[in-house]
Amino acid sequence: MIFFRYPTIVAIMVIAALVFAYEQTTSPLFLLHYGAVPQEINLAWNFLSHGDWNLEVVGRLLTTVTALFLHGGPEHLLYNMVFLWIFGTLISQHLGNWVALALFLVCGVVGNIVQVCLNPTSPVPIIGASGAVYGFEGAYLGLALRWQLPNPDVWPLAHPIPPLQLGALAIVGLVFDGISIMETEQPIAYGAHLGGVVAGFAAALLLTQFFVTAGAYDSLRRR
Repeated sequence: MIFFRYPTIVAIMVIAALVFAYEQTTSPLFLLHYGAVPQEINLAWNFLSHGDWNLEVVGRLLTTVTALFLHGGPEHLLYNMVFLWIFGTLISQHLGNWVALALFLVCGVVGNIVQVCLNPTSPVPIIGASGAVYGFEGAYLGLALRWQLPNPDVWPLAHPIPPLQLGALAIVGLVFDGISIMETEQPIAYGAHLGGVVAGFAAALLLTQFFVTAGAYDSLRRR
């Protein structure tokens, strides 16, 4: 089955679904405890930078990771999981399953840190895998710019489309985020999305500096 080809992406989706199911049975404080609360992360970082750290400080900083598996509602979860599947499987195809997992975590954490830096005193927790998903989109765009990729054929796309057109969704998504914030004042973690895209795009450009073609990278993977 196709799911067995992308175990790390499937694992992320299963964990996110299970965590969301648990969220529905527990206190709303669960999101505050495991979500990335900017003012608390900023405070914890100040303690750490002054050499005053303990498990509570480290735990608060680790919420930049745990927040990736939390979601605010069914639509939030479904939207993220659909795009995670599209771009996560494509990144897994071209870079490998474990690289995709590492990219998910790095881009997600970078995105959350950017959001914290933009709004360091906010008491509202950052939740969701959006920053990491945007990271996949940014990485795919970077690969599409540097490598000759085949037209992606992945569910739920109706038919294969040129890689650059699909990768451009990252930029389109950021533009629509900005419009939504200005017109409706929706609580969108724009910094997390922007940070994720930049991190993923930068990772792809760095990788393609060492491997100028997809074939060169595949040769290394087969060793």
